[in-house]
Amino acid sequence: MTNKTIVMGIGNPLLQDDRAGLEVVQRIARMNLPVDTEELYTVGFDVMDKLMGYEQAFVVDSCCLGHKPGTILHVSIDDIFSSKDLTNSHAVTLGATLKTGYELFSDEMPKELIIILIEIEKIEEFTDVMCPSVEKAVQETVCMLHERIKNSVAARPATV
Repeated sequence: MTNKTIVMGIGNPLLQDDRAGLEVVQRIARMNLPVDTEELYTVGFDVMDKLMGYEQAFVVDSCCLGHKPGTILHVSIDDIFSSKDLTNSHAVTLGATLKTGYELFSDEMPKELIIILIEIEKIEEFTDVMCPSVEKAVQETVCMLHERIKNSVAARPATV
């Protein structure tokens, strides 16, 4: 860990819209912002391990909740832990993993956790091209994160 903030994207790089979280992280990484970035292909306990020690974390994943494709959702751990509708291509749910992390390692998990879900349109096709609505949501998410990160860095007290 070299920064106080991490942006984590979760998804499958081979499945059309499930790659949305990974795309967000790849674009953020190219911006050379003062954040660490991480790409994960599963929501197992690696999520906890990668988040520990950070003060602020942004986690971006795709979802199938029945919203219009490209809808950007900001949710809490409890929202995704208790949602019976939240389906994904992962063996363990993101909500269960995060809830476990905060219950077992509360002092080491980020004080500020922002979970962003992007509603997908297609998940069954093997391609690296997302649907236009999801592509648009990815770019909007990147812009939003860029602003949030810039503002949070500007608000931090200078260190001597």
